[in-house]
This record gives sequence, C-alpha cells and structure tokens, in this order.
Amino acid sequence: MNAKDVITLARQNVGAISANESSARLCLADAVALYDAGFIIEAKRRALYSLAYSLGKFSRVYVRASAPSFHN
Repeated sequence: MNAKDVITLARQNVGAISANESSARLCLADAVALYDAGFIIEAKRRALYSLAYSLGKFSRVYVRASAPSFHN
C-alpha cells in the first residue's frame, strides 16, 4: 500500500478510539505535511502511527496497511 492510501485510511479512522484521538490527529497532520514536502516514506510511517493510535496494531486495517510494498 502506498503512502497516499495509508494517509487516506488514517483520515477515515482518526478518532476511532477517543482516548488516543489527539495523538492520532497529530500523526496524521505530520503525515500530510511530510507527504506534501516530498518525504513519502516518512509520511507513510507517520500515517501508520496514526492508524496504530486509532485502531491498534492488531487491527486488520493496520496489518494490511503496514504490509511491505514495493512502492511507497
């Protein structure tokens, strides 16, 4: 999954767990800023952090998004 797809998933799931919503939003904002600046790999990493805060690392969405890909 590329960085843009992961950012989209993070946007769709931000706030899924209200206790971690602020952390998820901060990571998402960082991901968007990094993507816009051309730091694609770092943007994907921050978007994954956002998903981890929103859904957890064991959710199907996170596992699918974090799977290795040959393009960012």
